[in-house]
Amino acid sequence: MKIVSIIPARKGSKGIPNKNIIDLCGKPLIYYAIKASTQSIAEETWVSSDSEEILNISKNFGAKTIKRPSEFSDDNATSESALLHFAENVDFDILVFIQCTSPLIEFNDINRGVEKMKKFESVLSVTETKQIIWNYNGHI
Repeated sequence: MKIVSIIPARKGSKGIPNKNIIDLCGKPLIYYAIKASTQSIAEETWVSSDSEEILNISKNFGAKTIKRPSEFSDDNATSESALLHFAENVDFDILVFIQCTSPLIEFNDINRGVEKMKKFESVLSVTETKQIIWNYNGHI
């Protein structure tokens, strides 16, 4: 079985410009997701982006890259559109979807998720929170 990971990382961000490559403890944010994936049982780590800068940084950290078309990279683009574009262009049996904005992910988190795929069709990682989360308009 071929296990690959995909880290979508478009260049546009309204909240934090260039958030996927912003410095976090001396490394670009995307580094942490790439590192966890390359240390995991995933055979290949891929970054999907519309940004040459993000793609080049990702290559330097050991990721393979796929250029995402602009129609899957604008403000209305969904993660699903990036995943479908990837699936149409790269062969795999198990796809691990890693958010670039999850710098605390570790390789053993990925490995445990893939292990659970032996019993389930899909696996989703979540965490419980007791914090109040406000949306854009200041409402819950």
